[in-house]
Amino acid sequence: MKIFRPWYLAQMSIGVVQWVGIALMLTPLIIERTGSGALMGVVMSVIGLFGICAPLIGWICDRYAIHRQMQKVALFAHLLSLALLYFATNQAYLYVLVGLSIGIGTVTQLVLNPTFVLNALPKEAHSRGLSRLFQLQFFGIVVAGLLVGIVSLLGWSSEQQLILLMGLVMVSLLAVFVSPPPKIEMTTETDNSELPSANDTPTSTPRTLAFVLFLTTVFISMFTSSNLMETGPLIIKEVFNVDLGHSAFGLSASAVLTMVLLEPAGRFAEKYGAYAVWIAALLCYAITALSLWLAVGSTIPSFIPILLIMLMMQAISWFDMAIPSIADSLSPSSPALTQGLLLFSMAGGFGVGTFIAGQLIENEGFVAVVNYCAGSIAVAIAIAITTLISKAK
Repeated sequence: MKIFRPWYLAQMSIGVVQWVGIALMLTPLIIERTGSGALMGVVMSVIGLFGICAPLIGWICDRYAIHRQMQKVALFAHLLSLALLYFATNQAYLYVLVGLSIGIGTVTQLVLNPTFVLNALPKEAHSRGLSRLFQLQFFGIVVAGLLVGIVSLLGWSSEQQLILLMGLVMVSLLAVFVSPPPKIEMTTETDNSELPSANDTPTSTPRTLAFVLFLTTVFISMFTSSNLMETGPLIIKEVFNVDLGHSAFGLSASAVLTMVLLEPAGRFAEKYGAYAVWIAALLCYAITALSLWLAVGSTIPSFIPILLIMLMMQAISWFDMAIPSIADSLSPSSPALTQGLLLFSMAGGFGVGTFIAGQLIENEGFVAVVNYCAGSIAVAIAIAITTLISKAK
């Protein structure tokens, strides 16, 4: 069975804009043009907190059957974000609009693209279809990261690099217009097996507690992952004097590795369970954050911070792969509401975490963000252990 479809290239724009665009263009340009860490934190918060609209976006698309139209809107929003960043100078409101456009584009695609895949394929092909979809996201990171790294070393200006990224988003747009995803078939059937029964009562309280603890862990872990991934290149530039061009190559190399390792990670999860992958990801978060924290103030080769950020990207891909099934196993709610709550937790953690980091940069400098990330992941792991204990009861 043919799994790949040309419209899967829509997912590539998330890699181009959400990963490379934010890490290598948006955050450095805000600091360079305005000198405001607080503004950077606000913009990142806008991007993250738009995720709370995910359930509403899904409901609107289902209610009015406008899934394919909204996918195009999302891609245009990504394109608009890069265009606004091109023209922005020191106007704070323009950077906020950039953040809002990125949030609209990314969240809408994260709601719709997996839905298209699940709708188009039989159940036994879902895992492979989703794997191919997310491989295209990392393909976008590879291409964008390599191109930005090369042209940066060639002396291209930030504006020229933004035009390059716009061209990559246009590829995603053209793919969707030329080969749109299949129309989503709506059903009004209700699965009675999802309704609570009397047999669920004895375990409902422990499951609910474990689910709340799990969401709290996800929320706090986003403090570390969002700042070390989205602003990691800027942090290691300011703290360890690592050139952004080298970070671009590091992101690309890590994305290639992620594309290769996603399927083995999926097989590992099938054999040992999603919890094992989740804990492994959190431990990698801790290794990255604590290693950077210990390295502050010392002279280390520039490749070490880059390798740590590469490890962070691998861990994020494992984390993102594992948490939907964990949430589904713990939640007392319906599947759609469960995933909405999970995305709400992730978006909230991203928004709050990056806002706090922005305030720290403004008042205390970039080193404070490294300390903050190390402390956050320590708290997250402690809550994760409590989650496992609660689940076992």
